[in-house]
Parts: sequence; structure tokens; C-alpha cells
Amino acid sequence: MGLLPRRLQRNVGSSYAMTAVSIVVAVVMTPVLVHGLGRVEFGVWSLVGSLVWYLPLLEFGFGAATVKYVAEFHARGEADRVRSTVATSFWILVVPAVATLLVACVLAALFPLLFDVATDVERAAQVLILVVAFDLACAMPMDTFGNVLVGLQRYDLLNATLVVVLIAQAIAWAIVLATGGGLVALGIATVALSLAGQVSRLVLARRLSRDVDVSLRFFDRGLIRPLAGLSAWFSVATWAKVVIQRVDVVVVGLIVGVAGAAVYAVGQKLALLADQAVLPLTRTFFPHSSELGASQPTRELGAAFQIGTRIALLIAGPLCLALAVFAEPAIRAWVGSSYDDAALVVVFLAAATAVKTVTQVGIQMLLGTGKARVPALMTAGEAMLNLGLSVVLARSMGLEGVALATLIAAVIVHLGLVLPYACREFGIRTWSFVALMARSHVPSAVAGSLVAVTLASLDPDGILRVAAAGVVVAAVYVLVFAATGLEPGERRRILAPVVGRVGRFGGGT
Repeated sequence: MGLLPRRLQRNVGSSYAMTAVSIVVAVVMTPVLVHGLGRVEFGVWSLVGSLVWYLPLLEFGFGAATVKYVAEFHARGEADRVRSTVATSFWILVVPAVATLLVACVLAALFPLLFDVATDVERAAQVLILVVAFDLACAMPMDTFGNVLVGLQRYDLLNATLVVVLIAQAIAWAIVLATGGGLVALGIATVALSLAGQVSRLVLARRLSRDVDVSLRFFDRGLIRPLAGLSAWFSVATWAKVVIQRVDVVVVGLIVGVAGAAVYAVGQKLALLADQAVLPLTRTFFPHSSELGASQPTRELGAAFQIGTRIALLIAGPLCLALAVFAEPAIRAWVGSSYDDAALVVVFLAAATAVKTVTQVGIQMLLGTGKARVPALMTAGEAMLNLGLSVVLARSMGLEGVALATLIAAVIVHLGLVLPYACREFGIRTWSFVALMARSHVPSAVAGSLVAVTLASLDPDGILRVAAAGVVVAAVYVLVFAATGLEPGERRRILAPVVGRVGRFGGGT
């Protein structure tokens, strides 16, 4: 079994494709929805989406626990336990699905009291909440089949279904609006296609494994406790991440003001690009570590942790560097000079992403091997520290202080706590790990920084010029890494396929 996840290129590439499609759909369809619905109804559409966004958290981490056990039992060839895990998870998730419907009914009933809109729009909003909640309630147990695909390391198939659904929904929205439909029609079309996507994942999971069966006779009460115990810690980590990612804007709004919150949100969105770029890679190590841990010794996990982190830093390093150096021209080109104060926010948050990247593969592997308690508690501690520092620094520094609080909390928790713990669990000396990362990436970071500062002095303006400058920085970083950050054996393995293709091409001509 290799140190890297199976189908790594295909899985990561498909995740990037799915992200790209979602961005294109958002960019293209947002103005269509705005003009087709009107300001008030579009506001309701966005508001309902924000309200129900939190409802999937009611599954309390059972999805991640399912991925872990499916990957582990499949690696061991224990078909009966795979079957029991799938069936048990499916029926357990029916409970939070019912809870989701009940919460949605309460939200729908309270909507007229919370928001002042016209009566006809009010009724449509209430129906929309119920329709979308029905989709989420169905998705909770049905997501078991998507989790099976993840456990079998078939992100490519999962992403393919998501891409098809996204494109189909965009087409459906355009048709609904063109024929005079409103909020309810949009909601029904969205939910119908979403449910079709769930069914497609069921079909794919069953074709990949005959052990995918949710018959009640395979429900195993003995699995409830291990599933619940592990999922509880996954849930703690998930909720803590929600606090870390979403509380900052709230703190800025309460202490600095609503206008400051708008500026901070712009900087946060830009800085999140690096995090979104590295996530498709790091999350593949979750099912991979479950599979690896089922049959390989600790030293193999440690080697996977090191090589995975080096690759993750190769993605995050140049992106974080470019975002930090070109923050101000990027913001001006994107939203205008009135948001210049967001530049330092981008710098601090990009630095925080770089710090977290050092431990992200390790965290995914700890979770995948069932060691979820300590990482979850550390993430919860980071959330509390982040919140406390944000309040203090917001009062003294303004919105930049909130971003600085995120960076400080990340350094303390990820470098001071998570990294030593992960290294110890995977049989690695912390300083050896740090030395390897430094040897691999410091020359690239220095070269990229010199090029970035030089290009920034030319004061690039406009989206295309800023993007081109970022591409140059990334190219320099990668080239220097290829020359100095790879071991001779790694370089030969990477270049061998390229040389072979060139040789075949030359021979053919």
C-alpha cells in the first residue's frame, strides 16, 4: 500500500473541478437570480440559505465516523462489518433528519416574527424553508452513500455527481425564472435535482461494493457506541471550526461596526482562497489513513504524514505568499479602494492558513485513525482562544486585530500543541519534521518572496495583472522546490514519466 492516497491526482483534480464549477455557477447565476427574483425575493432566497446552512450540523459527525469505519473495514476485507456500518449509520441518521424537519417547522413559523416582508413573500419564504429542510432531512441518511464513496477513496465519482447537479440546478433556475416562477418553484427544482444526486450516489456506491445495503436486518446495536463516541469528537471539531470561520465577522460587527464587518468579510473571502485550494488534498488523507492504519505500522503513517504535508505546503505556500504581498492591489482590483483596510486582514489570515497547513494532513490522519479526542479538544481550544483574543484586540486595533487574533491562536495551537502531538503519535521527532519542512520549503519561500516584492514594487493594477503576478510567484516557488526541495530519488520518480513521454514522442516523429 502506498504512502499517498489512492487515485490522488484524479480525486484532487475532480475536487478542483467541482470547486471551479461552483464558482462559475455562482458568478453566472447570481445576477440571473437577482434580476429574475427582484431584490426582496433574492434577499429571502439568500436568507433562507443562510438559516438552513447550520441544520446539517445536527448530524453530529456521524458522516465522518462512517467514512473512517468503511475505509478501515474495507481494507481488512471485513465485508460483514462494512455492511453493518453502512446500515447502522443510515438508520441512526434518520433521527437527526426528523429533528431537522422539526427545527425547520419552528423556523418557518417564526419567520414572520423575525423578518418584515410582504405577506405573499412571507408565505413563499415559509414554504421555501420547509422544502429546503425536506431536502436536508433526506440528505442526512442518504449522505451515507456519499460517505461510502469517500471511504473507498472515490472522490472523483462523488464530485462528478455534485458537478452534474450544480449544472442541472443552474439550468433549472434559468428555466424557472424565464417561465415566471418564483421562490417556491426555484426551491422545488433545486430539491428535486439534489435528491436525484443522492440517488445517483446510492447507485454508484452499490456498484462499487456489494456490501452497501441498508436493510434493517444489518443494523448492529453494537456499532452504535463506537460510532457515537467517535462522531461526538468529530462534531466538537466541526462546531469549533464553524466558530473559528464565522465568529470573526460577528465580533467585528459588534465592536467595530457593520461597515467594518463588510470590510473584514471581503478580506476573509480573499484569504480563504488558499484554504480552499489545499483542502481537496488534505481531506484525502482521512480515508487513506483509516485504510493505512488498518494494515500498516506506525512508521508508514509517519512517512505519509511527512510527504502529505510537504505537498500541502507546496500548494498553500505560494498562494499564501502571493495573497499576502498582493493583498492591497488585489482588493482594489476586485472591489475598489474603499476596502483598502482589508489588506492587512488578508495578510494575517493568509499567514494563519500557512501555519495551519503544517498540521492539516496530520489532523486528518489522526481523525482517520480514530484518535479524534485530542485534536477535537485542541480545535475547541483554538476557537475559544480565537474568540477571546478577537474581542480584546478588536477593541485596541480594530478589524485588523481580529485577523491578528486568528493568526496568534493558530500559531499557539497548531505549532505549539497539534504538531508535537501528531509527531509523537506517528513516531516522528518534532524537530526532525520541522527540519524536513524547512529544508523543502524555505529556499522556495525566500525566492518567491523576492520575486513577489519586486513585482509588487511595479504596482500592478487590474485583476489580470495581479493574477499574472501571482502566477509568476507560484511558478518560481514550484521551480525552486523542484530544484532544492525534492530528494534525488523523488526527482527521478517524478521526471521518469515525463522523460518517457518525451522519448516516445521523439521516436514517433
